[in-house]
Amino acid sequence: MVRMYFLAIYLLLGCLVFDAQAPCSDFNASSNPAGNWAPSPYPNGNVTVNFGSANALDGSQYLILGDLSFGSWYQNATDYKDLGKRFLGQCLYFDFYLKNDSGYGQPYHPFITLSDGVRSASFVASVTVTPGSGWVRVKAPIQLSSGGVLPSNSEGAWILNDPTSTAADFDNIILYSRILSITPDITTTQNEIMFFDNICVKPCDGCSADFNVTMSYSTIGTTATASLTLINPILFSTPGNPGPTYTIDWGDGTSSAYIYPTVSHSYAVAGNYTICVTESRGKFSTCKRCFTFCYKPSPVATRDESTTTMTKSPFTEVRAVAKAELQSGDHKGFSLVPNPANNYVELQTTFTGREAVLVRLIDISGKIVLEKSEVLENGNQSIKLNIEKMNQGNYIVELQSKDKISSQKLIISQ
Repeated sequence: MVRMYFLAIYLLLGCLVFDAQAPCSDFNASSNPAGNWAPSPYPNGNVTVNFGSANALDGSQYLILGDLSFGSWYQNATDYKDLGKRFLGQCLYFDFYLKNDSGYGQPYHPFITLSDGVRSASFVASVTVTPGSGWVRVKAPIQLSSGGVLPSNSEGAWILNDPTSTAADFDNIILYSRILSITPDITTTQNEIMFFDNICVKPCDGCSADFNVTMSYSTIGTTATASLTLINPILFSTPGNPGPTYTIDWGDGTSSAYIYPTVSHSYAVAGNYTICVTESRGKFSTCKRCFTFCYKPSPVATRDESTTTMTKSPFTEVRAVAKAELQSGDHKGFSLVPNPANNYVELQTTFTGREAVLVRLIDISGKIVLEKSEVLENGNQSIKLNIEKMNQGNYIVELQSKDKISSQKLIISQ
């Protein structure tokens, strides 16, 4: 007798993760915290590089740059390309601390430099710092010039580093950026030390932090759990300048204060929920961001212990999908690199606009073994899946977007 069992699978139907593809260098990784940052090519990369903690703004690890002889630049030529094309209207943030000014003896304006590979522009902060005066967070607008005037805000202004450059050159730098650079160099001596952290692209709406929500859901009960993490929150205050506080409305009539680093909440009933994070300073709310998700039971089979039934293996359907996708290479909608894979696989695709997507990894029995939701921006995008704990064998990768479902065969080898 073959028994068929009822299995309730809870699916995320809608999911928005803010700025999923926006670059953000927080230097927190235990392995290779620098990420894609490196000294500039010879002779301009004469810096010492270390890492320390904790950034008083968020309690995290930060980058330490020391000045050496000749050019002293540290750059990222990977993550901040085409900022204006991808994130126009948003802001480029960075945290800064001056440890040693090598005898400069004057208030110093932090700055960050963007280049299109030929010309460069720097955003110079209005705020000034002196050695040991504390951390500051700077927000540079990612905007084009207007009427020949370079963009600025209350926190500083963009300037061109070549006096022969024009506003049109600036627009080209913003639209087709290639390299983002920072430097500890102030004087002709080599004792300067500066700290940098949280070099991130985020909305300019006054929120000091974005948030991510990770959902886990039961395959046998009716519960789902949301785990919320703030990205680069400010966790300090000073007399006369209270820091922000963050309150979470879970969308089911309950709320809680944010406690670093992650707050979790359980839902007992399937349905639609909107999670909102409100940021406040003192008695006043400065901004609110929200995220809506839904889950519902999806019956796979009904338990019937008294009937002998031959169940159809889903492997036939899985194999048919794989065969169809492999035979129609021009209509796949995405590519998998590498394939076969063992530790990770990268899904590469292209979109004509910002869109929420859902990626599923399905084994040959038809079971969903991995699921990931992201919001992808316009243009060429990628989603990385960690598969190092998956068993060797054949799988299907399914990509669901607003109006299309595409799938491909993936081979996991060990």
